[in-house]
Amino acid sequence: MAVRTHPNKFFSARLAIINKSAIFFERHKLRRCMVISMGLVLAGMSIPFLMAIELLPVTLPLGFVGFVLTATGGLLSLIFWGEI
Repeated sequence: MAVRTHPNKFFSARLAIINKSAIFFERHKLRRCMVISMGLVLAGMSIPFLMAIELLPVTLPLGFVGFVLTATGGLLSLIFWGEI
């Protein structure tokens, strides 16, 4: 009896998608400095939000901490992005 062989077919569309996604992820890697700075921005914006829905008490020092976190994260993100 003869052995049946199946030719290996490379699907060009699949390879193109894999190559494009690899190039996309290589170019758009998350940098640790940007993750930290945007985390500061989100943490600073979440404090007033939590104060608005009354999970945190509405106090001036707590609002100031939220403002400082947002300003620091925004400044760091501008520095790391290369705008300043």
